[in-house]
Amino acid sequence: MDNYRLKSTVAVNAREFMVQTVNDSGKMAVVSSIFVDGEMLEVTRRPHAGKVSEDEVLALVKSAHDEKKTELEHLLGAYDKTLKSGDIDLMFNLGLAFQYKRLYEEAGTLYSSVLELKPDHHQAANGLGMTRLLQGRYDEAVKALAKAVELRPGFADYHNNYGEALLEAGFCRRAVEEFEAARKVNIYYADAHFNLAIAYIANAIKREDFELYGNLVERTGDFLNRAVAVAGDLRTNQFAEAYAVLKEGDLPRALHLFKVVREQRREAIRQELSGLYSRFILFLEGGGEKPLTDRIDYLRGELKKNPAYVDLHHELALCYLHQAVMCWRQGIGQLQKTLAVNPGLKKAGDGLKMAEKFLTDLQTVVADITRGDPRE
Repeated sequence: MDNYRLKSTVAVNAREFMVQTVNDSGKMAVVSSIFVDGEMLEVTRRPHAGKVSEDEVLALVKSAHDEKKTELEHLLGAYDKTLKSGDIDLMFNLGLAFQYKRLYEEAGTLYSSVLELKPDHHQAANGLGMTRLLQGRYDEAVKALAKAVELRPGFADYHNNYGEALLEAGFCRRAVEEFEAARKVNIYYADAHFNLAIAYIANAIKREDFELYGNLVERTGDFLNRAVAVAGDLRTNQFAEAYAVLKEGDLPRALHLFKVVREQRREAIRQELSGLYSRFILFLEGGGEKPLTDRIDYLRGELKKNPAYVDLHHELALCYLHQAVMCWRQGIGQLQKTLAVNPGLKKAGDGLKMAEKFLTDLQTVVADITRGDPRE
């Protein structure tokens, strides 16, 4: 079977993006990749049956390529429009979309724009800090994440993220304090337990704080066991190797491997969220039906696991409301097609007038509810 290959390029703001889709006959999958300035951003795979025909494979490649290219164009096309809009919700949610796509520079610009308009936007401060952390701009990450913690001291993930930035900036003791603060908020926070182990090992290598050095293997072992008890996906081959070399006293090797495990977990989460990046589309016109239905399916699955998660219930409600607007538009479209076939059908004509009149009010109400400003 031929290895079909399609390529498309998109140039935006002096940056070149390339979408490449191929049929990997060996692994029986259609693989789409996105590159920016020659660096691979993400890879998605669609498995297919090995006995499909050549025409079916080519159709799968074209479909996957067009979908990925359209997704990228829509995302990039929204960037300038959103920055100019001055809409805080738009900018923040699009920032999330860019962050999940590993487009950290664009994400950082959007988060910074939010903070210029609303300095106490804790989510944007956290987002900016994480993008700078992932870019290796540690001083900026520390500053932004310190702000997020200041604004929301009761958020465990903000303490954890701040601790990671401090650790990368070379402040082991302060990092430990933040990871401990995260554990205090949420004793079942696997990432905080895991990062504490990393911080203790880093401190032992750097010899910054002697008090953290004693009983190193025993202390870190306790943190690591707590982490994997909550998050079993941390228990990988690299984890086992890291634990072994830690016991042997090879601290630099152990630190490297534990960071690999952490990054593998982070990347798995990023890939999941990247596929569901479309949360920001709730605030844009014409976002498309599939991203919204994907988000609904995702939220319903999460709520089965966390039925008391009030924010997810609220977001799911917003998704259903936006889905209602989308369905209403589709109904109007069908009435228009009905009249195109039979212009004299009175019930279709009357129905179209009423539907179009109500759509304006429906869109306004849903937009107000989405922005947290419902009309009286």
